[in-house]
Amino acid sequence: MKNAKFGLGRRLAVVLGALALTATGAAGAANAADVSAGNIDPDQATTLTIHKHSGTQGKAGDGTPQNITNPALAGVTFSIQKVESKNGAAIDLDTAAGWDLISGVKAEDVTASPSAYKLGTAVTDETDSNGEISKTLDHGLYLVTETDAPANVVSKAAPFLVTLPLSQNNGSWLYDVHVYPKNQLQDKPEKTVSEPTAPVLGSDVTWDITAKVPALNKEDTLSSFAVTDTLDPRLQYKSVAVESKTEGTDYTVTVDGQKVTVTFDASKLSVGDVKIKLTTTVKTLGTGVIENTATQFVNDPKQDHGTETNTPKTKWGDLEITKIAKGDESKTLAGAEFEVYSDAEGKNKVGTITTGSNGKASISLYVGKDSEPDNRDYWIKETKAPAGYVLDGTIKKVTVKVGETASTKYSIENTQQDHPELPLTGANGQMLAIIAGSALVLLAAGSALVVNRRRHAAQR
Repeated sequence: MKNAKFGLGRRLAVVLGALALTATGAAGAANAADVSAGNIDPDQATTLTIHKHSGTQGKAGDGTPQNITNPALAGVTFSIQKVESKNGAAIDLDTAAGWDLISGVKAEDVTASPSAYKLGTAVTDETDSNGEISKTLDHGLYLVTETDAPANVVSKAAPFLVTLPLSQNNGSWLYDVHVYPKNQLQDKPEKTVSEPTAPVLGSDVTWDITAKVPALNKEDTLSSFAVTDTLDPRLQYKSVAVESKTEGTDYTVTVDGQKVTVTFDASKLSVGDVKIKLTTTVKTLGTGVIENTATQFVNDPKQDHGTETNTPKTKWGDLEITKIAKGDESKTLAGAEFEVYSDAEGKNKVGTITTGSNGKASISLYVGKDSEPDNRDYWIKETKAPAGYVLDGTIKKVTVKVGETASTKYSIENTQQDHPELPLTGANGQMLAIIAGSALVLLAAGSALVVNRRRHAAQR
């Protein structure tokens, strides 16, 4: 009986001891899990908010919201990818082993070694009008890449890594993380147009282009810089000159049809303005308004995403003169010559025109540029009259309108020259006729008297 009791007691003690060991092991395992996870709450949701603004990238952020005054950028596309493993080992940031795996890792390590780092499916989104993207994501390490941006962005943000949650170096963790990758923007290039060398068709106009060499993020370099200008068909290319630059050394010019391309040696450019003079000849009038826009390309050798200049315009119109006989507009006169002046005193002659067989003469003249009025006054003076007509040497003002020939037609009358006095017309002619008639009457009377006397003498 004692042996039986001892056996039962012994067996009970063993069972109780086993239970105690099991409880101790479970408690130890729980403590080990707590130590591994630190004080990260694995059930706490995490979010990543990307704020996109213009400007130079400053010091690294701490993941908290910042007050950024630079303009927000909409339409910037980002790809967010979870870095799932390194060399086959899962990256779990709820464990100490996961943090050990990513110790010292950089974005370029991940992008340069796709075989070592396995990436998850990309989450792609575009910044809104506030320049923001916000995503709720699982705990983990993420690679964030800027994939596309508006044309005026010339220096994209470099790819970067971010952990969710983000350590704060004070024993706390940030579960809502805010990041502020910056973009360098391309300042809009500018363009102006000059007055023509002479205010008549066939003269030259120069388009002044101020290109902008931008500042870039520190990780970027200026690799290419070009300006293109596709000319209106009414313009003919003449020349290009760049201030303080030498063609063939600092830049080259290619002309393909109406497209003019100025390609610079990027290594010889510094941040600031590049001033280009593009000279063209105005060949034809057309509608009268000739517009021109240039495009600048920075680090874009394929010229896919350029930044356009404003669009200046040069404006022209026709002046038509019809020479008619005074008193009968149906009679048009050829051979009338006119000089055209840009001033009322007739000191600045801009051209000479002569009426043809239909009595018409025309000339295309400069009206203005950009927002200037769509009409301009000129003055004309007849310098040679049609044969048989009196020269009218007075200066007359005419108004030329943009492209509106019908509105700028002028009919100019000419008076015929006086002719010499002709006989048998007017009062002197009547007197001569009376005298001649009286002489004939007297002659007839004398003849009758002579005949009568001879008759009487014969009867005696």
